[in-house]
This record gives sequence, C-alpha cells and structure tokens, in this order.
Amino acid sequence: MAVIGTVISSLVAIGYSIRFNLLIVGIASLVVFLVLTGGNIMNDVLDSETDKVNHPERPIPMGVISRKSATYIFSGSYIMAVLLALIFLPIYGALIAVAAILLLIYYETKGKYSGLPGNLTVSALIGLIFLYGGVIFNDPQKTILLFFLAMFSNASRELIKDVQDFDGDVDRNTFPRVYGKRNALNLSTIFILITLAFSILPYTEKIFGIYYLLVVMVCDAFFVITMIMQYRSAKKGQQFSKLSMILGLLSFTVGGLT
Repeated sequence: MAVIGTVISSLVAIGYSIRFNLLIVGIASLVVFLVLTGGNIMNDVLDSETDKVNHPERPIPMGVISRKSATYIFSGSYIMAVLLALIFLPIYGALIAVAAILLLIYYETKGKYSGLPGNLTVSALIGLIFLYGGVIFNDPQKTILLFFLAMFSNASRELIKDVQDFDGDVDRNTFPRVYGKRNALNLSTIFILITLAFSILPYTEKIFGIYYLLVVMVCDAFFVITMIMQYRSAKKGQQFSKLSMILGLLSFTVGGLT
C-alpha cells in the first residue's frame, strides 16, 4: 500500500510525465519500502520478549533469526534507504526519509504506548507517503493536501481501531482507555469532518478536475457512513473507514490522470 501511495503521489505531482520518470519513481518507492520494512523488523526486535507469548510464530521467537541479526537487518534497511535517497533523489527526499525513520523509532519506543500521540505519529507517517511524490519532483504544493487528507482520515481510523481493540489493550494507554470510548469516537468524528473539508480543496484549488470531484463525493459518502456506523459497531466502522480510504486512493489516482 505504501509503494502504491508513492506512485499515486508521483502521478499527482507530474501527471502523465510519470512515464518518463519511472526510474526515479521506482527508487522513491524502494526508499519507502526499505523504511517501512525496517520499521516492521524493528518492531519485531523490540517486541521479541512479549512475542514469545503473544506471537510465538514470528521469526525471532521461533529462533529462525536472532535478535542481533534482525537488528543489523533493520539498521541496514534504514541506512540503505537514506543512501538511495541522498544519491538519486532531491535533498528533501532524503530529509523526509530521515524524518520517517525518526518517527518510526519514536513510535516503536514510546509512541505506541502514549495513546493519541502514537495515533498521530502513525497518521503522519501515512501522510508523508502521499507528500513524497511531490517532494521528489519539486512540486509539493500539489501533494500537501493529500498529506493532510491521508493523515486525518487515518487518525480517525486509528481511534476506531483502538475502540475495537479496547478489551485487549490492557497494557496500553490508548485514547479510549484513558478518556472513554465515546470521546474517542467523537474525536474520530472531528477528524472525519476535517477530512471532508479538505477533500474538496484539490478541486476548488484547481489541482484536480471534475472527475476527481465525482469520485471523491462517493468517497465522502462512505466517510459519512463511517461516522455513523462507528457509534453502532467499531468493527463495522473500521471496515467502512478502510473502504473509504481505498476510495480516497482511487480519487487521488483519477485526479492525477485527469
């Protein structure tokens, strides 16, 4: 999904000219892949002790790979991502890669235990993927709105997921466990409303045309359904939120192509 987001944001930034820049788009996608792969492996390293109980099927608890070797792998993934960005992409592309790595380190060490700051960290990381295409082609004005759309919509989904996982998150200070499920869903609603407000801006600012507007209206309708369904069932709200975000990807693609 992250690689797809990188391609879509590149398409938004340069349109059909993307066919002349496939190497740069490919390298940027590889940078994103390496950063997120490093993050996943780092998570496995840091959670290796608890995974002996919670996820004994994972490679480190099973003894397929040692904790030390996995540390080398995720460190190497981070270093390779930054080096590729420094060599082949504009300097801001490398800076965003470094920023994403720092956010991942914060999230894995502190953020995921902190509730809302952790939710916002993950959402900012999702948003950076959609900003990246504009940055690597020196046209972030077109993708900055995508950053906010992705960030706020994912922040809503994170809160709904925390409500859904309420009973199992006994060792985490998630927002609903600290402030209650209702307040978490109310905040999710606020994030959805912000997303709806931002969704029209690519059309009014003449970044995208009428076809984007038509698709994003369908997307927005599903966000409204998400807003209603989350109060009835967090599980169903989560499902509608995921569908809404997929439709959001489709609207970005249509906007970039038209």
